[in-house]
Amino acid sequence: MSSAEAVQYYLAALKQGQREYKNCVHRGLAPNIQALGADKLQLSQMKLGVMDVPIYLVVGSTEEARCNSFSAGFFPLMGPESEFAMKWVNLCAAQLSEGIHDPIKCYEYLGRFYVQEGNKRVSVLKSMGSSIIQADITRLMPEPSDDITTQIYMEFLEFFRHSRCWGLHFSDLGGYAKLQAALGFARDEDWPEDFQKKFKARYFSFRESFYRLGGGGLGLTAGDALLRWLEFYDAQQFLSSIGEGEYRKTLSAIWKELCLHGSPAPIAVSLAPAAEGEEKKSVMSALLGTKKRLRVAFLFQGTPSSSGWTAAHDKGREYLEQTLGDSVSVTGYYGVSPQGTESAICEAVEGGAELIFTTSVSLIDATLRVAVKYPKVRFMNCSIDQPYVNVKAYYCRVYEGKFITGAIAGAMSQTGRIGYVGSYPILGVPASINAFALGAALTNPEARIDLRWHCLPGNYMGEFQRQSIQIVSDRDFISEQPDGAQGLARLEPDGELVQLASPSWHWGEFYVRIVREMLRDPKTIPLAEDSSRAINYWWGMNSGVVDLRFSPDLPEGVRSLAEILRQGIRAGTIHPFQRLIRDQAGQVINDGSRDLTMEEILKMNWLCDRIDGRLPAFDELLDVAKPTVRRLGVDRENIPPEEEKL
Repeated sequence: MSSAEAVQYYLAALKQGQREYKNCVHRGLAPNIQALGADKLQLSQMKLGVMDVPIYLVVGSTEEARCNSFSAGFFPLMGPESEFAMKWVNLCAAQLSEGIHDPIKCYEYLGRFYVQEGNKRVSVLKSMGSSIIQADITRLMPEPSDDITTQIYMEFLEFFRHSRCWGLHFSDLGGYAKLQAALGFARDEDWPEDFQKKFKARYFSFRESFYRLGGGGLGLTAGDALLRWLEFYDAQQFLSSIGEGEYRKTLSAIWKELCLHGSPAPIAVSLAPAAEGEEKKSVMSALLGTKKRLRVAFLFQGTPSSSGWTAAHDKGREYLEQTLGDSVSVTGYYGVSPQGTESAICEAVEGGAELIFTTSVSLIDATLRVAVKYPKVRFMNCSIDQPYVNVKAYYCRVYEGKFITGAIAGAMSQTGRIGYVGSYPILGVPASINAFALGAALTNPEARIDLRWHCLPGNYMGEFQRQSIQIVSDRDFISEQPDGAQGLARLEPDGELVQLASPSWHWGEFYVRIVREMLRDPKTIPLAEDSSRAINYWWGMNSGVVDLRFSPDLPEGVRSLAEILRQGIRAGTIHPFQRLIRDQAGQVINDGSRDLTMEEILKMNWLCDRIDGRLPAFDELLDVAKPTVRRLGVDRENIPPEEEKL
């Protein structure tokens, strides 16, 4: 009985192998299993012993002559009357009656396996649907190289030492450390044996679900997909999911997000609101012509009395209500922690909210997790450079105002030495620092900027005083509330700061324009299901979201110059970075013949040659700064991930 059944298995496997072979030829792919290559056998070797490995990782043979007997997926290609077929059938009969117990012998190279002895055993077990095969493994160590594949493999070796887990591959460096952290383990922490078994079983189901949904055409690995998945669902949900059905459901919910991974242009940046004609149309629609009433919710991490940042956004909420009146119904949630964000959003949605603003970047992770549960609700988070279709990001181009206050500083400084206190080394901040320095050079060719940081310990104002620096740029005005912000100020000998000017933030302008757009046509703020790219709003002075505030103590001539610059930036005739720029190493960044692109401006990680100071490293920062820098830092890809405790 087993022999006859084994023959039928062979005929079915042969048919599958022939079909696979033809498909590979048609698609221009290698139709047979891979040959390891004799040169690889000369590499340094390490015995690993007998282990269970995922059978899909067995991709080839050490003997090139044997490769022609198998299709790319290890299905047989030899005729049913061949000696090969007879041996295959006998192995299959043994598997059916008592199982194949002898491990294959193979070499592991860069995470894949090449059979030395047992090619037919692999073919039989794979044809019969086995997911695991026992293998006596010898590892081949690649030569040291800067090649990205080798670099990723070296990271895998460290990961494997702690997890004993095969089959996880990533497209970029850092993936294994991020996974360790997402699962709650330190980089050098061993996985308990029971956790290893559970993870391997869950990952196999996840991987199968991903590829059955068409993940092979997205240009990312199942490991890449898992990391993306863990941004929307937590590790506990991954470990407690049962079967492929649950994974298919959750993967389908974030499929648009997965499609963005690896895209050359995953983010569409909105640099300005609707054109004037469309704006007027939306005003009439919102105030006169529509019966629609849009329900909007705001989530604030702080309260207006305790946080200038919250006060600025809450003032924007008030402006929205005052401007649009009965066309909008607004609810505010205050003192919302990252841990309480999900419940607050759910409460807002149950209350009918159609558009939800979470006003701090620290709330974005929870916003992402909830957004996939409510695909018909629009979500926006106050941050920048976020590649998500489910949550739009919004921020403003403060560097335009900084260019003008830099010009004021250059004109007001008697010595040419100007102090600047940066906030955090995050996206957009180097652009503000550099724009300030270039503005100072516009009015004072000898200007030098002494750079200090709020996120580092130290008394920077005391240092400025000791160096006789009289003009200082400190925190800008983000609200009317006194919170220590000074903007650009003159530092008196007694330590008093006399305000001169500051960029100011008017979030109400942003909120009103976004809501008007939704009232006019909701599709202008697309849902995730209608999006092909993530949308980030990065509006500047031409939108009214950023402006300048001048002190009465500012000399009239300097004010007039600042007004000329402001009008030029608003009109698009003056561009802060369209000039000769050198970095601190003397390299020419721009010869002045062009403006920098928005991508170049946003992701600046260098400082211009007029600045004395540097961008601080992550491990130097005060603890309060680290969560924001981890999320938005200019060097965030190189910051060690933080473990999420299960």
